[in-house]
Amino acid sequence: MSNIDKNLLKRLKVLYVEDDASVRNDLVSLLSNFFQNVFFAEDGKEGLRVYEENKDEIDVIIADINMPNLNGIDMVKKIREIDKDVFVLFATAYSDNEFLSEAIKLKVFEYVTKPIDIRKLMGILNDLALMKYQEFLLEQQTKELKKYKDIIYNNNIVIRTDSDFKIKYVNTLFCDITGFTNEELLDKDIDTLRHPETDKKIYEKIKVVVPVNKQFEERVKNIKKDGSYYISNTSVVAVLNDSGEFVGSLMIQKDETQELTKRREVQTHLIKDKGEIFIKGKEASAELQYEINRLKFEIEKLEKELRVVKSDKDKYIYSLEKYRVENKKVKLQYKQLKNETDMIEEKHTLVKKVNKENADLKIENKMLSTKLENIETNHEKECKQIKVNYEVELDDLEQELNTLKEKLENVENAEAISQKLSYWKEKAKAEAKRVERLEKELLNIAPKDVLVRIFGSS
Repeated sequence: MSNIDKNLLKRLKVLYVEDDASVRNDLVSLLSNFFQNVFFAEDGKEGLRVYEENKDEIDVIIADINMPNLNGIDMVKKIREIDKDVFVLFATAYSDNEFLSEAIKLKVFEYVTKPIDIRKLMGILNDLALMKYQEFLLEQQTKELKKYKDIIYNNNIVIRTDSDFKIKYVNTLFCDITGFTNEELLDKDIDTLRHPETDKKIYEKIKVVVPVNKQFEERVKNIKKDGSYYISNTSVVAVLNDSGEFVGSLMIQKDETQELTKRREVQTHLIKDKGEIFIKGKEASAELQYEINRLKFEIEKLEKELRVVKSDKDKYIYSLEKYRVENKKVKLQYKQLKNETDMIEEKHTLVKKVNKENADLKIENKMLSTKLENIETNHEKECKQIKVNYEVELDDLEQELNTLKEKLENVENAEAISQKLSYWKEKAKAEAKRVERLEKELLNIAPKDVLVRIFGSS
């Protein structure tokens, strides 16, 4: 917690709502070491009551979501009916899309998962305290700027123009002095205020110098509605937008007509008095010298007051510009913090989405594993059945082979007998031929009576 600014945290007042007494007591004890005041409640209903009774004293609400009597979401909905801007942090174990959607609708600043990471929680609260402090500074500077603005507007003539030096606003003091109304001068060029005896180049110089962010300052003779005039010490400054572009001018005038008139009267009286003194003679020289010294003193006093007024005017103009620049810087810082907050919300949303997808993938992976086990079991059963079938078929084939072998042996015996038969047939044929040959020889050589005895009479 090295980056925690305890002085900033001391400015915050916290309401902590948690139904678990042990968790609530531990965190309240811890938060009390950092924050100015810590309110607490044991459920949503009591949390709503505590907030309604102390709403002006509570800057941030830390609440659980799943609570009896009134859950965190419903509690914050009712609080939002009272205050739409109070900061809310949820401490929860939930991470579903429905919760995220509700949290976004309720403008929840941040949420932390349970069990609570104290470092993360204090970091979030430190960022929140910094934002609250910057809002406070911005509000204070705005009030101070308004105070200076009111001083300038109430004690000086103020004329505001657009970028083309068309009059867009004149204050009440201007209307009182000149007799013009704001409507009569609206969208008129500032040359309209020029007295005929005033050089045109003065207003031409204003239009050239001010847009390049230079200050114009000079004593100017201005016209009134009735044709008379007033003399003012005039300062003109540029008005810029947040991008630094020239969008108009602010003319601040100090009416010096009476002072100049009084000065001229004093000079006239001096001349007159000098003439009378010289006429009266030397006896009145001492009195005349006293009067001259008194008048000089008054003139010096008036000049000194004029310098003071001019210095105050310069100081107010400088302060106005200074606080305008600081106000712009604070706005930029606030905008950057808001962008960083939006980025953090987007990152958290993405993390939740990834966690949800990972959970879905785990479930799908488990289902696939179960399916694979079933497939393996079925496949193993099928393999066993196929093995049994093949073993039976193999036995049948072995029996058939043995039968064929026996038949083959019988065939081999038949072939041997056939060969023997063929041998005896050939041998019988040979004997038959030999007998035939012997008969032919016998017929050729044997006597007839022998042949009759052998073959019979024929």
